Amino acid sequence: MKPHELLRRFIQGVVPQKRLRIYVTALAAQIVIYALLIYLLIPLLEGYTLTPIESLYFVVMTITTVGYGIGFPIENDLTYLLISIIIIAGVTTVLFIIPAMLSPYLERAFRAGPPRRTTIRPDGHIVVAGFNEVTRSIIHMLSIADNDIILVEEDEERAKEALRMNRDTPQVIWGKYNDEETWKNAWIRKADYVIINEEEHTAAKIILGITGMTDAKIITIAEDITKDRFLRYAGSEYILSPKSVTGKSLARYAIPGPFFETIYDENPYCTLQSVESAEDDGDKRKIFMLPVLEGFRFVGHTVGDINGNDEHPIEIVSYWKGHNFIMYPDDNEVIDKSMVLFVHGAEGDVHATLDESLIPGKTDAYAVIVGFGRIGRTVYAELEEIGIHATVIDPVADKVPGIHGSGESEADLIAAGISHASVCIIATSDDDVNIFSTLMARTLNQRMRVLSVATEPESVAKLYRAGADYVVDLPTHGAILAANIVLADIIHLILDLPGGEGKQIAARHIMNELPLTVESIEARTGVRVIGFRGRRKYVIHPKKDQILMEGDEMIVIGTRNELRSFIRITSPGDN
Repeated sequence: MKPHELLRRFIQGVVPQKRLRIYVTALAAQIVIYALLIYLLIPLLEGYTLTPIESLYFVVMTITTVGYGIGFPIENDLTYLLISIIIIAGVTTVLFIIPAMLSPYLERAFRAGPPRRTTIRPDGHIVVAGFNEVTRSIIHMLSIADNDIILVEEDEERAKEALRMNRDTPQVIWGKYNDEETWKNAWIRKADYVIINEEEHTAAKIILGITGMTDAKIITIAEDITKDRFLRYAGSEYILSPKSVTGKSLARYAIPGPFFETIYDENPYCTLQSVESAEDDGDKRKIFMLPVLEGFRFVGHTVGDINGNDEHPIEIVSYWKGHNFIMYPDDNEVIDKSMVLFVHGAEGDVHATLDESLIPGKTDAYAVIVGFGRIGRTVYAELEEIGIHATVIDPVADKVPGIHGSGESEADLIAAGISHASVCIIATSDDDVNIFSTLMARTLNQRMRVLSVATEPESVAKLYRAGADYVVDLPTHGAILAANIVLADIIHLILDLPGGEGKQIAARHIMNELPLTVESIEARTGVRVIGFRGRRKYVIHPKKDQILMEGDEMIVIGTRNELRSFIRITSPGDN
């Protein structure tokens, strides 16, 4: 790694606040420049020679106005002028540093309530309304880029909670949504995006109140996707429903058939056309996410058995098992139904492999659904539509198609038919219930597939340990949907990986004119390169010395900080 890159990383680690980092860097630059001027000019102006260390000491004493005295007589007016400039410029910079360093702590320590206005004057920023776990994840995702984020919350306690975030704390404003002054304090007029994460009635009120104040694109996170047309009429450009998407995703994972999901293809933001993209869609090579279900004939076979199949040339490039992601699978790894495979190949070959690998008999499919909220209702409707019978367990919902009871009750699970179920979907809004229900369901039926929902990211690992085969992190699921709209011109977040390390699969075009290698990108950023697509190549797991050029599109795995470094070195002008 180059020395300047090491220095930059060190400074960012020591001084994470961007504004403070600018002031500290300016002060350090002044000290170096003034020390050099003193070293060169004092012999000419005063006839007195200083060593480099004495010159540096002289400048530091002057800027800090400590007053230890000068070791030589001053006779030239230009020396007085130079010293005056050093004092004025240095002291001014120090006066900027002190409040920038102390104000966040002093403000939090002495204020009676959350702040009513920001300490910055942003432009092109993102305003987020409403704080909860999804908002927390959205802010975490958006922090990959350098945009300022202002969070507006009208509930005082939630605003205080936002201020206590352990990471990615944004500028927080506490104020009534109906109050025009609240949005003025958030500089809504200069915002590029507004993300509203409130229930539909409140969201509509916010949209109607701000549309005349801003040209920003409005993104609404909705509980009920059936209300989307009303929110669009109010003025929202994008309506996202994480619960609806999560329900449909869980239903697909419950289907004992040839289901697979494209995770990397011609993304909407991509303009580059590869050789494969010009061919028929059935022959286009993509990366697919394939859950291994009970009934696949290749369960019990090895990764090498699939990768060595010349008749249908597909390749298992990585897999996800429980809360572990394995980037480079060994050919001797045995495939089981707890795995989600990442398969590279043409869609036609994947279809053919699945058609030959799946044991027929969908008529035996039967599901138990714990929880009949928004997610559970969506799962139930999706399964009923394709002819898979399901029994629901819920203690309070009206007209439950099953049992008024609890997923934490052994008797209720047995009455629902858990012993002969092929899949159990656990989707209540309480993670404690989901964890214990997962544990009970897995204990009562070792053969079935268990799919669970986590409403807090911290619950994901616990659900896997309780016996879930696949866990949807609801806040992260929703955050990726919103973040990809905002980050469309910067990076495309494909998938959030389990394991608690905060790693994500993402794709981005190289915009740097200078050629890079896979090795240099990984060494400078910490990301791992899965593959890349160029004008004449589409390569998975490229060699370390592979040269990458401007316009090549890369697929990488990395943490938020690693992806941020990846964006920086692949941006125009980086050396």
